Amino acid sequence: MRLGVIDVGSNTIHLLVVDAHVGAHPLPASSHKIELRLAEHVDKHGAIGRVGADSLVAFTHECLTFAEDQGVEDLLAFATSAIRDAPNGETVLARVLEENGVELQVLSGEDESRLTFLAVRRWFGWSSGRLLVADIGGGSLELAAGIDEVPDVALSLPLGAGRLTRGALVDDPPTSVQVKALRKRVRTDIARVLREVNKAGTPDRYVGTSKTLRSLAPDRRRGTRCGRAVCPADPRAIGCHGPDVATRRDDRGRAVEVVRSDRR
Repeated sequence: MRLGVIDVGSNTIHLLVVDAHVGAHPLPASSHKIELRLAEHVDKHGAIGRVGADSLVAFTHECLTFAEDQGVEDLLAFATSAIRDAPNGETVLARVLEENGVELQVLSGEDESRLTFLAVRRWFGWSSGRLLVADIGGGSLELAAGIDEVPDVALSLPLGAGRLTRGALVDDPPTSVQVKALRKRVRTDIARVLREVNKAGTPDRYVGTSKTLRSLAPDRRRGTRCGRAVCPADPRAIGCHGPDVATRRDDRGRAVEVVRSDRR
C-alpha cells in the first residue's frame, strides 16, 4: 500500500509518501514540505492568526494534489504543538476539514513522545538496550525512556526551541541576562521531571531527534565539531562517524546518538 502521512509541526509541514506492507519496513517514495513556521503566526494569546490558518489550508490542499499524483491510497494527517496549544486550534482544524476534507488528528504531548520513542526503538533495535530519547521541536520538548517499544516514561514540556526563542530571547542578539534567565528556566523545568525520568533506569544509549539537535552535529566536510548539547543526562558533545547518525561517548563512556530527522 502506498501511504501518505502529513505532519503539521510548529515549524514545518511535511508530507511523506511511503510504500508500506505488513511485516516489511516502510520504503520512502517521495516527500513534500514547507517551512510554514506556524508557531510564528500566533497572537499574544497563542491563537493562530488568519495568515497562518490560510497558509495551512492552502498547503494542505497542495499536499492532497501531490499525494494524488504519487498514487497515495490512504492518507494520515496529524498535528502537534502548534495546533495543540492554540486556543483556536479546533476552529483551524474544522476549517481544514471543511475546505480540504482532511481530518487532522492532534497528538497529545505524551503520545508524541511515545511515537518518537517507538521510532527510535525500531531504528536502533533491541540490542540498543535501555533508551533515553529527547526530541526538541519548535514548540515542545519530548522526553521518553525505557527498555521496551512502549516507554516507561513519556513526557512533554513547553520547551521548544522556537517557543523559548520568541518568548525569552527578545533581543537579537540576546543579552547575557536573557540567556542566563532562560537557561535557569530550562534547568528548573527539567529538574521537576528528572526524578520521574530516572525511574526508568540508567540508559544504555541517549538519542536525540529533530533538526534542532541535528544542527549540533559536526559538518563532516569541514571536519568541525559541535558545541555542547544539553539534555537531562548531560551528554557533553556530539561527534559524527556516519551520514545518518552522529555519535560520541559521554563522560561515562556511553553512546550519545543524534538521528537525522529527515530519515525518520
